[in-house]
Amino acid sequence: MSTRLQIPAGEAHVVRVFAVDEDRAKPHADEAILQALGAGELKTSEIELFDLEDLQSMTLSDYLAEGHGIAAGDLGPMRGQLNGLKGRVLILPSRAFEGRALEMRPRAPLRLIGRFSEDTAPPARFAPLPSGGAEGVVSARANARPRGAGRLRLMAFAALALLAIGAAVAIGLAVKL
Repeated sequence: MSTRLQIPAGEAHVVRVFAVDEDRAKPHADEAILQALGAGELKTSEIELFDLEDLQSMTLSDYLAEGHGIAAGDLGPMRGQLNGLKGRVLILPSRAFEGRALEMRPRAPLRLIGRFSEDTAPPARFAPLPSGGAEGVVSARANARPRGAGRLRLMAFAALALLAIGAAVAIGLAVKL
């Protein structure tokens, strides 16, 4: 029996966790596990497939909270099941779908453990700025360059050019001697 998952277009901030049921002595190839998702093309750089022993002293629920921003309220009821898993897990964030609608039919050796929402901060809201500083009149010459700035720049350029010509002549004379 396979589960059927409908992924809507534009899905964001969702993480699905799958257990990999396999004999640890004969693990499945990573490619076979990805194919078992039954999802077609996915952005594999977004998918995590790892052995829970790699987390060392960190629990899977802590990893999901810290690494994926899953809210503690979402993890609470599943914490025991998540932390009781052994072997490898596959973490599938919605970024892997690249915004496409998709039907997934995950099959063995994958077993869906749960679907979690990333905790996203509400957009920042700021109070309007006081309008007093925005009142007044700006003079027409407020952003204009000071008079004579163009001439000074031209004179500096001409002086540097003459200095470069003089240095070239002096080097040329020194080479001939």
